[in-house]
Amino acid sequence: MLWQTAGRPTLAVVGVIVMAAIPPFLIGALSPLMAEDLAFDAGQVGLSIAAYYLVSGVLSPLGGRAVARIGVERALRFSCAITALGLVAIAAAGDAMHVALALGLLGVPNCVVQPAANAVLAEVRAPRLQAFVFGTVQASIPIATLIAGVVLGVASYAGGWRWTVLTVATLSGIALWLTRGLPPSVTRSQPMPAGPPLSVRTRPNTRLLLVALVAVGFFASTAATSLPSYVASTGLDTGLAPAVVAGAQVLGSLACAVTRIGAPVGVSGGSSQRRLVLVAVLLGGGTLGYLLLGTGTAVGFLAGTVVAYAFGWGWNGLFNQVVVSVRPERIAASTGVTQGGVFLGGSVGPLAFAAVAHSHGYGSAWWISSGAALAAVAAAGVAIKLLYRGTGPSGQ
Repeated sequence: MLWQTAGRPTLAVVGVIVMAAIPPFLIGALSPLMAEDLAFDAGQVGLSIAAYYLVSGVLSPLGGRAVARIGVERALRFSCAITALGLVAIAAAGDAMHVALALGLLGVPNCVVQPAANAVLAEVRAPRLQAFVFGTVQASIPIATLIAGVVLGVASYAGGWRWTVLTVATLSGIALWLTRGLPPSVTRSQPMPAGPPLSVRTRPNTRLLLVALVAVGFFASTAATSLPSYVASTGLDTGLAPAVVAGAQVLGSLACAVTRIGAPVGVSGGSSQRRLVLVAVLLGGGTLGYLLLGTGTAVGFLAGTVVAYAFGWGWNGLFNQVVVSVRPERIAASTGVTQGGVFLGGSVGPLAFAAVAHSHGYGSAWWISSGAALAAVAAAGVAIKLLYRGTGPSGQ
């Protein structure tokens, strides 16, 4: 019974999110091999990845509404199908523009997968179990970065980058198969989140609260999405060996996965306000990580990578739990709005980082990232205040 109500839906959602999230990390990892074939330079890589996040961000509010209209199971299957199509288009690309257009297409399934995922996971009613599955699903993103790193090693020795992308595209079939047989309550009705939702009479101004949460997602993502794109370049610029840099990235990704799972479980019985306070604490820790990365020293790089990945990119599971409690009757639509902020931050972050790094060096760019993280902390403070006003000192 537990497998049917929590295990299988979680596995299905993880599979689909990994497939929807992996394209920009995959292209980032394969770009050195692609450059030999397509004249794919660093600027074109940044523009292509920005296209993916820009489309994801702009369409996310519509994606949330689409999930509410067509149902989560169809939305997850749509995501798998379009992801496979987009990856095939990348494998067949004749120039850098084709890659950018294909990554833009891949932003479409990405804009529906998170609203669908939250709607599925909110059906898990036990607070601690729900916290665990929310965190596990958010650990899909560092899993995608790890897969992308492994893929680079495989592509270097077997088949080249085109066959590697096609191989990843076939994995969409596995994710599609996992979406079969989701619980009827997920596919037929709008689920309600576990734990204490904000009551109708004491609920704060949800419009203002959603605006504050969008700001949290935007600024936090602006800072965090530079990690998988530029940590390696920063480490090499510091003078560290490639193996040491790769090891730091792997350790950071694992630390991120642990935080994404452990943080929601740690406050599984708490209120939305308490969860949001922990989001702010994590973002504060991420600020320190970005500052360490900006020191330009080996010790600063190694410590900063782990701290920034663990805290600066470990807030997502808690954040989504707050979102589903704000408007439990419209989970998919609310998630679509907040994910728009997250994805737009993912588009702005790498481009801004590249511009600052080109003009002033990596140190200054990481300091800008720390500033974005601090702005996210401030936005979280506003959201916490709105929650406090709506629920009173008891913190519903």
